[in-house]
Amino acid sequence: SAFSTSAPARMRSAVSFTLALAIAVGADLAIDSVERNIDLRGQAEKSRAVMVVRNVGRKPEVGMTIAVPADREGNISYVKVTASKRKLIVDKSAQKGPNGEILYKVKFSKPLKPNQARKVSAIFGYVGIFEPFPAVMKQNDPHLVKYRGSIYETSPYLVKTQTTNVKLSTGNVISSTKTKPHVHKGDKLTYGPYTNIPAYTSKLLSLHFETQAKFATVTELEREIKVCHWGGVVFSETYNLRNSGSKLKDVFSRIDYEHMQHGASFDYLSAKLPKNSYGIDYRDDIGNISTSNVRETSKYVLFEMHPRFPLFGGWKAIFNVYYTVPIMQLVRSVSGTSSYMLNTTFSTPFDNVVVEKATVKIVLPEGTSDIKFVAPFEIDNVTTEVQKTYLDLTGRPVLVLQTSNLMKYHMQHFQILYSYPNIMLHRGPLFVVIGFASFFAFMIVASRVDLRVGVDKSKED
Repeated sequence: SAFSTSAPARMRSAVSFTLALAIAVGADLAIDSVERNIDLRGQAEKSRAVMVVRNVGRKPEVGMTIAVPADREGNISYVKVTASKRKLIVDKSAQKGPNGEILYKVKFSKPLKPNQARKVSAIFGYVGIFEPFPAVMKQNDPHLVKYRGSIYETSPYLVKTQTTNVKLSTGNVISSTKTKPHVHKGDKLTYGPYTNIPAYTSKLLSLHFETQAKFATVTELEREIKVCHWGGVVFSETYNLRNSGSKLKDVFSRIDYEHMQHGASFDYLSAKLPKNSYGIDYRDDIGNISTSNVRETSKYVLFEMHPRFPLFGGWKAIFNVYYTVPIMQLVRSVSGTSSYMLNTTFSTPFDNVVVEKATVKIVLPEGTSDIKFVAPFEIDNVTTEVQKTYLDLTGRPVLVLQTSNLMKYHMQHFQILYSYPNIMLHRGPLFVVIGFASFFAFMIVASRVDLRVGVDKSKED
């Protein structure tokens, strides 16, 4: 066949590809040191690697490459890189590492000169990385999970020295990798320092430990943000909530729940709503749920949500949350133009939850045009639709943003820019005035028309 390749030829092709890849990811960089901190106190992993990057070549380097292990591709929530407290541009590469690693290209704010070193921080967020073990447990048993990762930071470059620190929510560690040097003190484990680690090297880090985190997972979130220039910004949120921890082995006992530890279950979540939020409503298909508390602070409105029953592993709850924020707090006009900017947060206001799939709909007033948005992270899918409500003729434009694997990191502000003529601002009230005026005019005319059926007096004569 014209497309067949002999074994030696295939080996040469593989070697050529590896060399080309090594050049592509920057062979003229090396890592002097890595201080890696893995935070496993919640239900998601937050990893921060502080690297001292050195240019060992003869030409300035404009960027570097960071890598994520291939088995973590479906768990990536976000990737953020900073240097000197400045956020750097990060783009996912079409290339992959020799072991299938996911590669990201990082652009330096200014070129790295030969023999110059610079401190760079790479922050990774991962969801769905814990395995409840045992998968089924009694109501009051401690919640145990397994974690699998790498002691070494996955890097396309030679790492001269590295230390890895792991932070847990408790000091109860059932088992852990004992690669020396290794120190376990309370809820913290330290591995290293290790020296001269080749590029793309990994070493298994396995932990089995007790966690006190709430495994509150929102499998699907639909968030509607409706802008009304005559009222406020109305938030309508629908949650499909599931406890993704170990499942309950026996029947639920309310008495034991009140007097003993709660194991893998949770019975409340807290949310920080925007300051001056009002009209807060919490309900499900049955109706209003009164087991909630609202407390105002100087910076936000604290909303504590209690479901109708505690949620154990595998248990689910579907509910809705509604609230309104004054328009002047979130929407600003652009001076000298007919444009406005909506500035609000993207993800759920509930703390320490993971969102598997999120759909955020921004409903803008009828007559809006030139709609743009700016987000501090990548959005998977962007579409538009039209929503018709009262007093609408053509309908209101809706911007639909969809993404997945959300953590607390995604509770950041994003901006919606749009044009809205001032005359459209008065159209709704004008329709109401004209409607009432027409109705009263009709009633006045109707009251003066004699519609009675009478007898013709001329015929009677």
